[in-house]
Amino acid sequence: MADTPEPPIETGREQPRPLVLAINICDTVIRDELTHKISLIGLFSVIRTVNLPCTHPLLYIYVALTGGHGTRDLEIRLVRTADEQPIISMTGSVTFTSPLQVCELNVAWQNVTFEKAGEYAVEVCCAKDPVPIGDRKFNVIQVGQSAPPAAGAQGP
Repeated sequence: MADTPEPPIETGREQPRPLVLAINICDTVIRDELTHKISLIGLFSVIRTVNLPCTHPLLYIYVALTGGHGTRDLEIRLVRTADEQPIISMTGSVTFTSPLQVCELNVAWQNVTFEKAGEYAVEVCCAKDPVPIGDRKFNVIQVGQSAPPAAGAQGP
């Protein structure tokens, strides 16, 4: 009788998902080669435009994660929040050598088109889990419109 391999033992526990420390949207990300420090230049949370649709020539996305275990597949995506319409995304993996390690990711998206004014979000997801582990919202507005008040802000 041939030996059959034993199925892997299931512990019922998944790897803990990494914790998102930061998601920033900016014009440029600079990493100093000597110190390895990162500078984020031109941070913004609103894109103002005269006409829609509009195309933004270059968006940099900076993401910092910690609390990861081993190699994790990630997706960073941009969606229109009103209807969860995906605009652009990228996938890749990150390896944590320790759960205390902070992994920093830089993504550059060129010629991103926004069809409508409204709220958009950069979302970070683990593996194929559609529920984001973190997100950063921002607005696209036409010149002459005002940005919606920030959460907790009081009106006039």
